[in-house]
Amino acid sequence: MHKAQRLVQLIMLVNERMRFTVQELADECGVSRRTMIRDLMELGELGVPLYSEVGAGGGYRVLREKVLPPISFTEQEAMALFFAAQSLGNYRSLPFGNEVEGALHKFFHYLSSDLKAKIIRMQQRLVFWVPPHELEAPHLGELFEAALEQRVVTLLYESSSLRERNIQPLGIYTMNGLWYCQAYCFSTGEYRVFRVDRVQSCQPAKDQSVRLDAGGEPIDKWIMRPAENADLVLEVELTPEGARRCRTDVWLAKTLRVHDDGSGSIRTPMPDSYVPWAVHFFLGLGVEANVKGPKQVREGIHGKLREMLVQYEE
Repeated sequence: MHKAQRLVQLIMLVNERMRFTVQELADECGVSRRTMIRDLMELGELGVPLYSEVGAGGGYRVLREKVLPPISFTEQEAMALFFAAQSLGNYRSLPFGNEVEGALHKFFHYLSSDLKAKIIRMQQRLVFWVPPHELEAPHLGELFEAALEQRVVTLLYESSSLRERNIQPLGIYTMNGLWYCQAYCFSTGEYRVFRVDRVQSCQPAKDQSVRLDAGGEPIDKWIMRPAENADLVLEVELTPEGARRCRTDVWLAKTLRVHDDGSGSIRTPMPDSYVPWAVHFFLGLGVEANVKGPKQVREGIHGKLREMLVQYEE
């Protein structure tokens, strides 16, 4: 094996394990111990952060982030990476902070002049428009890490009031420019969705023994998933304009039936936790929607209308 090939293999090997000895790597690469020591010294000179420990339990380990081996990209693959990264450009907060910009800057530096010019033209001619929000999500990275490691965290969460909650994040997703955390809430005993920008503080919970086995189900299976305790039934009659506006909501659009004249109707199970949202949404549609049920939503709309009448009385 040529030395260059051996060094690439060595980078891959040290990235696969937390600790290793010189003899272990020498045996795997089929070289002498002395050759392996020289190779490890060269990796250090190349920037791989190795740390050696002496003693009976000693050996080597990689410090900080692991280093990826050299990877070759075609022109189209390079374009695809910048294309994907551009879709995140209008988000105020990202789980990886500035790492995306830093990685692309390093990558861009080594591209040919022609490919650089092509990527610049793509960035000028293509926009992924995401509604801009000024809302900060400072704990996005912490929730993302908790979801990856399936750790229980304690939140100070702002909804109608500021409350402390113990949750186990299942995953993070973004929709309409906002970040959401799908999680199991131990405080309520239910699966809930939390707006990440409403999280005021986030820290590991003291008791990790309550963790659930979330299994390997990907987060996209949970997005807009019907709640298990959907005991209510939402029934709405819609004018053509009301039906058009309901199409813009992901959850309502799934069960919206549009009639020949353009009007529509909705009939779908709904959890009790959706009631406040439904009250505000259909109140905003005014006469374009007639909510037939459940009574909790109808009563909520009545209450809001009475408050508005009092507010606007002369």
